[in-house]
Amino acid sequence: MAAIRSLAEPARDRAAGPNSNSNSNSNSSPSLHTNAISIQDCSLTFGSVRVLNQVSLDIQSGEFMSILGPSGCGKSTLLRLILGLLSPDRGGAIVHHVPREEIGIVFQKPVLMPWQTAIQNIELPLSIGPQRAKQSKAERREKAEWSLELVGLTDFRNHFPQQLSGGMQQRIAIARALAANPSILLMDEPFGALDEFTREKLNIELLRLWANPDTGLNTVVMVTHSIQESVLMSDRIVMMSPRPAKVQDIVHVPLSHPREAEMQEHPEFLSTVREIRKQVKAL
Repeated sequence: MAAIRSLAEPARDRAAGPNSNSNSNSNSSPSLHTNAISIQDCSLTFGSVRVLNQVSLDIQSGEFMSILGPSGCGKSTLLRLILGLLSPDRGGAIVHHVPREEIGIVFQKPVLMPWQTAIQNIELPLSIGPQRAKQSKAERREKAEWSLELVGLTDFRNHFPQQLSGGMQQRIAIARALAANPSILLMDEPFGALDEFTREKLNIELLRLWANPDTGLNTVVMVTHSIQESVLMSDRIVMMSPRPAKVQDIVHVPLSHPREAEMQEHPEFLSTVREIRKQVKAL
């Protein structure tokens, strides 16, 4: 595991990245940005079923990217491919431009251990693996406390999962991922099971964490089924085709940062949602 970044690390310079355009990202050239991960001509076949079909995609350092597509098209499979849990068919390649140990993931469900408290759930993965096992108990506790503070749940450190709401459990899952201070965070529809009010609140909290200079988090890739969520949060939205999935289109979101829930009333937001809905209907 790569060393945890110092909390005093300077804020990331988003002025030069894909988030900085105050009017629109559509004119920014990908060649001007550093790639964090490159997906090169990746197909994936399970038995006789081809799930992914020659997917090529560059994930840019510093961006928030959403992956949108029909149910069962292979969006979650693509995340597992990026993480290294799966390998592409022969001829494809995943190129990581940062150490793979710097990639974290948040799954659809919190997957918390019911017999452990919130802070114990966060500490658990910090003690797994040869490098993490070298950390002292005090160091693991410090990192867990830090990540709890980031998600605003310090007062619930000793609560068990069943004592927490669904939204709070998902925030614990996010804190667990952030405790390892990843530079890239993969999120597999993390808010899909939540009510609309909680979901919107966590959307904005996640954007706040992504922009927080006290974390090492630089790049986020999120699978979602919500068009509105993808437009509110993302710099770019990758549209996937039905299975076998390929990249159908990439939509640049013309909204400035920081994002606020009220932006959902902006003409740019509404026109982008309409554009994506039109594409979804055509799939």
